Amino acid sequence: MNNNINTILRYSIIIGLAIIPFIPLYVANPLFFPFITGKAFAFRIIVEIIFALWLVLLLRERGTSYSGSDKSVAPRINSLTISITIFTLITLVADLMGLNPLRSIWSNFERMEGWLTIVHLWAYFLVLSSVFGAGEYAKINWQRFFNVVLFAGSIVAIYGLFQFLGLAAIHQGSSRVDASLGNSAYMAVFMLINAFIAGFMAINALKSPKVWVYVFLSDFFSFIMFQTATRGTILGWTAAILISCFIYAVFGRINKGQSNKSRIVTGGIIVMMIILGILFYFNKDAEWIKNNGVLGRIATISISDTKTQARGFIWPMAIKGVFESPKTSIIGIGQENFNYIFNQNYDPLMWKHEQWFDRAHSVFLDWLVAGGILGLLSYLSLYIISIIYIIKSDLTIGEKSILMGLIAGYGIHNIFVFDNQTSYIMFFTFLAYMHLLRSGKINKAFLNPERELSENYITIRDYIYTPIIVVLAISSLYFINIRPVQANKAVVSNLLACQSGQGLTVKNTEKVFKLNQTVANQEALEQLFNCVSGIMRGGESPQKKSEFYALINKEIEKQINTTPNDARIYIISGGFYDSIGEYAKALVYLEKARELSPKKQTIAFELALNYINSGKKKEAMELTEKTYLLAPENDTAKVAYIISLISNNQESRIKELLKDDNETIYDPRIINAYIVNKQYSKAIELYNKLLIKNPEDENIYSALASVYLMDKQEYMSIQTLKIASGKFPLLKNQIDTIIKQIQEGKFNQ
Repeated sequence: MNNNINTILRYSIIIGLAIIPFIPLYVANPLFFPFITGKAFAFRIIVEIIFALWLVLLLRERGTSYSGSDKSVAPRINSLTISITIFTLITLVADLMGLNPLRSIWSNFERMEGWLTIVHLWAYFLVLSSVFGAGEYAKINWQRFFNVVLFAGSIVAIYGLFQFLGLAAIHQGSSRVDASLGNSAYMAVFMLINAFIAGFMAINALKSPKVWVYVFLSDFFSFIMFQTATRGTILGWTAAILISCFIYAVFGRINKGQSNKSRIVTGGIIVMMIILGILFYFNKDAEWIKNNGVLGRIATISISDTKTQARGFIWPMAIKGVFESPKTSIIGIGQENFNYIFNQNYDPLMWKHEQWFDRAHSVFLDWLVAGGILGLLSYLSLYIISIIYIIKSDLTIGEKSILMGLIAGYGIHNIFVFDNQTSYIMFFTFLAYMHLLRSGKINKAFLNPERELSENYITIRDYIYTPIIVVLAISSLYFINIRPVQANKAVVSNLLACQSGQGLTVKNTEKVFKLNQTVANQEALEQLFNCVSGIMRGGESPQKKSEFYALINKEIEKQINTTPNDARIYIISGGFYDSIGEYAKALVYLEKARELSPKKQTIAFELALNYINSGKKKEAMELTEKTYLLAPENDTAKVAYIISLISNNQESRIKELLKDDNETIYDPRIINAYIVNKQYSKAIELYNKLLIKNPEDENIYSALASVYLMDKQEYMSIQTLKIASGKFPLLKNQIDTIIKQIQEGKFNQ
């Protein structure tokens, strides 16, 4: 009976492990961020179940023939096990001591990382590196598991092929395939790792016809990877191939099973790739390269280009931010907190880029930020120990070269991109295999082969330890997964209700906040802002407006108490109050946002608008001038400055500002500012000039006629509309009706 239960437990764990490679295929469409959240919850649920089953099996294995054998599921602790455990603990300490411990632990729906992901990866590593056993038994299990991994990867790759052929939609709306991962960069690294696993399996199957299946898969994965046009990953793949070939060509020896012919071939591949690289470099401006989506992106790679890209700004920010104090230098600021560094050290020259970076877009810098020097070193140790294990293993030089290439390719990819659920799973799968190369010894506490167990041990095992494990597992499933899933669905429900107007009540809306899930609260609040703004400005009943107003006030204060130094919540809150005309209340939040991120133009723009609406026109002018001078090439900053000058009747300064610029003055926002400031003659002048430039634009005629009416020039308004009526016959009836209304005095502006 005992053996039957153990067998069921063992195979249940193996089935759970076999499902994990298929997680990249799962897209949870009913959830918010369906490409991210579904995969994360699926991984966590499976890991929590198999980890609990593994612990129970570990307790039950004592006294059986498996105990202490190669088939034992007991952990074989080695330096890699210790390093991953240290990495997990350092991350926990960094998160607890960081700027926002709750967010560091739980993350958010967009990323679904945080310490919860790290500890689940640690548990996954322990189970995977233990259940497959040791010795030849483990090698057979790993061969089977890698086949499952490649099968799952093949399905994802076929999906990508369908996208490439135009038979399936690309979710990002570009030509860069993303399959079920929803992001081309995520797809790229997934294909990269699969390509090298397939290459490794090909080396293992050299004497079998299956070798050609693995070679085909490796090439297929590589081809799909290229169709993601992810430059960092393509660089990683190229370097990985060169490194693999170099190791094989230089260190391969006949007495180790390698022929001189195969070494010459790999050397030839290196030479060929170098020649192709040189030819590509000198032809990168050729039309046939520029017109190819993949080659065109590769051709844009350059060191100088980095300075104008987002990474050229945020990498220095990350380094500066983490070394601002001895504490953060050593232990970092915790996961999910890069936004604090980004906001505080924002460079105004980033106005062309994303305004709310939450990652440094480099895995290594992300870990430096999250865990300081200790966090980065503990992460790097996973690579270093893996390399040492490969070098000291009894693998063939071919196998070693492929695995070394995989590490190099993944590492180079990580210089330019941040990790995600799928790449984390693949990396920790790789680490679990590395563990096999130098498997440690089973701790004495787990050794008791074929000895009769005392009744006391069996009683404690079955009635104390096992129930505790079950209760903890159920609690984990509920609080870490079920409750957040409920909150996620509530966010989606609120969003749909807001869009449709059906079921939009405070009672339904506040369900997500009553669940009080850190992973959901800020996202739920941000989605609520637009909805409540519409309610407050719409025709809803006073009671409904009052209820929603009270709800959002309460949730804003709760979120600010949770994240008191996050500029994002202040700017969004200020923007909300501005939108409903509560300028005094908005001002408090907007000024706090500017204090937390003094150089971010988008915050300054919202604050300047608030100043203008509050009658503080001089303050708006001074603020927009400072903002404009931070990056004069920012057209939006120039327009904002001109608008504030208009509100202060500073026409001479506008002329001076635009003396070499003949186009900006026609910006619709500027013309509208003249209208708002009741400088109708200036608006009329600009619209007339626009008509000369664009005589076939019916919208200009309409706008000009409206301004004439505002300026009490009914005759000119009618004449303008008559000209439009003659130029646009399809609009004649509509225009004639408007003319009649103006003549009868019924047209109200």
